Amino acid sequence: MSKRDLGLKTVIVLVGVAGLSLLVLGNLGAQQRPATTHTVFLTALEIKGSTTADKLAPPPLNPADLSKGYGFKGPGQADKNAPQKWEVSSYIFAPAALAVRQGDTVALTAFVVNGDEHEVWINAPDGQKVVASMMWNRGREYRTQFVAEKVGTYQLVCSNHAPSMVAAFVVLPR
Repeated sequence: MSKRDLGLKTVIVLVGVAGLSLLVLGNLGAQQRPATTHTVFLTALEIKGSTTADKLAPPPLNPADLSKGYGFKGPGQADKNAPQKWEVSSYIFAPAALAVRQGDTVALTAFVVNGDEHEVWINAPDGQKVVASMMWNRGREYRTQFVAEKVGTYQLVCSNHAPSMVAAFVVLPR
């Protein structure tokens, strides 16, 4: 083996060891970080889209029959003055996902823009409710919080509009 090959192998090994050291030290640093509180501002929205039947035929199956989170107004229903117009809609939370560390507190402030009523709660990864059911109404702000004790995905669920109106809080190990 030449000195050049030996030198190259040494550099590769050193780079690998340095990378592994950084990975281990980074994970140790993550484990030593104190739990924190994440203040999350979330909005409950209805997204709408419309067109006219002369541009695109309405869907053959009513989207509202597919999910409680979908809405549909056919030609003649969407706009009485434009009988060809049809409209679809869906309810969502924005943002719909957030990552936190195990042990962190999620302090949620939610504002409801669309939908008169939303029955919501937060489930832990094992399905247990960590925030009890509550009713959220249009034009109001609500605050709640939970501690992300378990690794996995916590879900904010709106029973009126699920499965499209769900927000995920992904909890990573500390």
